[in-house]
Amino acid sequence: MSLISALSCVALVGFVGFATDVGAVYLEARRLQGAADLAALAAMQNPARAREAAAAIVRDNQWPEDTQVSVTHGAYTPDRALAPDRRFSAGAASANAVRVELTSSAPLYFGRLFMPEGRMSIVRRATAAQARLASFQIGSRLLALRGGAANALLSALAGGEVNLSVMDYDSLARADVDLFAFADALRTRLNLEAASYERTLAHSVNAPDALEALADALNGGDARAERAVRRMAQAASGARAIGPLDTLIDLGPYASQDHAPLGGALQVRVSALDLASAVLQLGAADRQVRFQLAAAAPGLLDTNVWLAIGDRPNNSPWIAITDAESVIVRTAQARLYVETNVAASSLIAGVAQVRLPVLVELAAAQAQLAEISCPLSGRGGNVTLSVSPAIGSVTLGEVNTAGLDNFRTALAHTPAPLLRTALLRVDGEARVDVGGEQTSRVRFSASEIERRVVKSVATRDAAQATVSSLLGRTSLTVRALGLGVNAGAVTAPMRQVLTNAAAPLDSLLNGLTDLLGVRLGEADVRVNGVRCGGAALVA
Repeated sequence: MSLISALSCVALVGFVGFATDVGAVYLEARRLQGAADLAALAAMQNPARAREAAAAIVRDNQWPEDTQVSVTHGAYTPDRALAPDRRFSAGAASANAVRVELTSSAPLYFGRLFMPEGRMSIVRRATAAQARLASFQIGSRLLALRGGAANALLSALAGGEVNLSVMDYDSLARADVDLFAFADALRTRLNLEAASYERTLAHSVNAPDALEALADALNGGDARAERAVRRMAQAASGARAIGPLDTLIDLGPYASQDHAPLGGALQVRVSALDLASAVLQLGAADRQVRFQLAAAAPGLLDTNVWLAIGDRPNNSPWIAITDAESVIVRTAQARLYVETNVAASSLIAGVAQVRLPVLVELAAAQAQLAEISCPLSGRGGNVTLSVSPAIGSVTLGEVNTAGLDNFRTALAHTPAPLLRTALLRVDGEARVDVGGEQTSRVRFSASEIERRVVKSVATRDAAQATVSSLLGRTSLTVRALGLGVNAGAVTAPMRQVLTNAAAPLDSLLNGLTDLLGVRLGEADVRVNGVRCGGAALVA
C-alpha cells in the first residue's frame, strides 16, 4: 500500500510540475505575442527602418538581448476566401505589409530534469498592413439641370414643394457626408441609444427623419447644403414611410459596431445630393411619379414627365462595404417618359406645335473599388475604380404609362402621333439601344483626387444615346387627309422641327437622369478621398 502511495505521489508531483511548466510557457508565449503585435505595428509605421523599430519595441518590453527579430516586407490581400497563411506574400513588388517574427525562450521549472538547458524555444508572428482606405461616388456631375425642372422632380419624389436655387444645388453636389456620421446622426434621431449600425439602418424611418439626420451630419460643414437638406425634409413631411435604410446602405463588416471604425479614420463619403436623392427615390420605389414643367428648356413648350424607379440588381443596396473592405455603389433601374410639345409654326404652315414623346429606359450602373496603390511613405495614393455604365434604350414612341412601374414586363411602344390637324397626320417612331455589358478601369492619381476630378466612363455606343441621334433616325409616316395637301412637302420641315428640338430635349433628359445619379451609356465617377498610412494588425 505504501509503495502505491509513493508511486502516486511521484506521479502527482510530475503532473503538477508539467502543469506548472505548461502554464509558464503559455504565459510567456502570450507575452511574446503581444510584443510581436506591437513590433509589427511599429515596423509598418516606419517601413524604411522596420527592423530597427521592431527591435526597439522588443527591447522596451524587456525581452532578453538574444531574442531574435525577423522582419519581412510583403503584400497583404484582405480576401476571406484565402486561408490566413496565404494572404501575405513575402517580397511582393507592391509591398503594403510587414510580418514580424520573434524567437525567444521560456524557462522550465520541473522540465529541466528532462531538458538540461532548462528552457523551451517559443516563436510568435504578427502581420501589420498599411491602412488603405478610399471613398468615391458615381453619378455626381454638377447638374446640367437647373432651376424649375430639378425642383419639380424632387417635389414629385418628396410629395411637397421643393424650391432650391442653383447655388443650393451646387452646394449639395459639392458637399460630402460620411456614411458613419450619417448613421450616427440617424441613431440619435431615432433614439436608438447604443444600437449597432446594423440595427439603426434596419429600423423603419420616414423621409423627414432620414433627411434631418443627413442635415445633422452636415452640421459644421457646408451651411448652405445643410439648410437645403432641411428644406427638403420639410417638403417631405407628408411623405409615406420609406422603410429601413439597409436597402440603401450596407456597412458590411462594420455593421455590428456602434461607433466609427478606426476612431473615425475610416470614412466612406458620398455627395449630400446623391444621398438625399437616394432617400427620396426609396420612397418612390415600385411606383411612378408624374409632374409638369412649363418651358422646361428653350424651344420646349409644356412638358409632362413620368418617372418610375425599380430595384437594384438582386435587391442589392445603393452603397455597400464588402467583407474585403472594398466599396460598391449601384444605381437603380429607372424609366423616364417625357412628353413635350415644340413650336413648329415658323416651319409648317398652320401648325402651332409638334408633340414628342420620348422614353428612356435605364439599367443599373455600378462602380467598385478595384485597387488602392499607396507608397510605403504613406504620402499620396492612387485609386482605381471598376465602372460599368448604365445600359438601356431611348425610344420615340407611344407607351402605356400605366405600365411604367412594372419592371418585370417589357414596355411595348407604338408609332407616336407627332402631328394632328384636320388635313394632315404625321406619325413617328425610332429606337436606339445602348448596350453591351462592359466594365472599364478608371485610375485617379493623387493630384486628381485632391482636385476632385470627375471622370466619365462610356459604352462604345454611348454617342448614340442622345435625342439628337434618336430623332435623326426617326421614321416618319405622313398622311394627307385633305385635298391640296402635299404630304411630301411636309417631311423636310418636320425633320427640321425634330432637329431644333434635339438639343433642348437632350439637356432636359440629361439633367433629369443626372439627378437620379445615372446617365444612359455613361457613368461619372469621382474619388472623394484616399487614406494611405497608419497600420492595422491583420490575420
